Amino acid sequence: MKTIAIIGAGQLGSRHLQGLAKSDLEISIEVVEPFETSRNTAKERFEEIPANEKIKNIDFYANISQLSDELDLVIIATNADVRFNVVNELLENKKVKNLVLEKVLFQKIEEYTKIENLLADTKCWVNHPRRMFPFYKDLKEKLSSSTNVDFSVSGGDWGLGCNGLHFLDCFSYLTGIKDIELNSTYLDKELYETKRKGFNEVNGMIIGKLNNHSFTLNCFANNPSPVQFTITSDQLNISIDESNGWYRVSKKENNWNQEIKEEKIVYFQSELTNILLNDIFDNNCTLPTYNEAMKLHVNYLSLLIEHINSFSKIKYDFCPIT
Repeated sequence: MKTIAIIGAGQLGSRHLQGLAKSDLEISIEVVEPFETSRNTAKERFEEIPANEKIKNIDFYANISQLSDELDLVIIATNADVRFNVVNELLENKKVKNLVLEKVLFQKIEEYTKIENLLADTKCWVNHPRRMFPFYKDLKEKLSSSTNVDFSVSGGDWGLGCNGLHFLDCFSYLTGIKDIELNSTYLDKELYETKRKGFNEVNGMIIGKLNNHSFTLNCFANNPSPVQFTITSDQLNISIDESNGWYRVSKKENNWNQEIKEEKIVYFQSELTNILLNDIFDNNCTLPTYNEAMKLHVNYLSLLIEHINSFSKIKYDFCPIT
């Protein structure tokens, strides 16, 4: 039996819990959530999933010290502003074999190296889930022979600061590029408030290029609109509507004749965590490792911090996104 812990049982953490509830491995679950209201919501969501004899036990705790001393897997789904302290406390006091972290990993650049040094005996991945979606696994194979790939995401109020890393990781995954150059020239010189107290957003455009591949991430402020997601290459052109589950594609091998196809593209976290569990224990996890994700996260945060400090009266030594 494996002992699995979730730290942070808010919106995303409770969905991880629902995924664990579907496990086909025998597991014991431990959940750490300091806020009673969030613990109660997580319990309710867990109970929405049909009873599973593979779940041998589930306990809810208020703090990390109450966890078992040895843990087979820990999923940390806290906000970014507290994640460094949570990971630090966990790794200094518990033996953790496998660790999954949500993005953005940490808000301060120096925290990345500090955590890297604590991970010597722990395998760690970052949850960029598009790598687990069958659609993107198949698309990666289809793009494998492309020498020029242009990746474009555009829409209104989709959370460039918060969600941009997911798209950049998708670009990295599809092209195999790990060293992405970022340019903030076209970002708005304004820091936007969000519904989450203490966190901000950026809007405008981030562009980048490496070798023959390029990307554009564009987000309009105060103007909600559907995200347009397109990939253009020398072998394949595709427009993707993730939320409605369809895509329009044309291929060089088919004389660029256009086809429209329907397919489930996006999977909820509650549909993925049980699969992730198997992948990790089968040594077949497709998520980026901590070291793979770290470089992209550090470059991204450095870009945003430098941009924000170029116009803000308050000078930041951290990036106020989550």
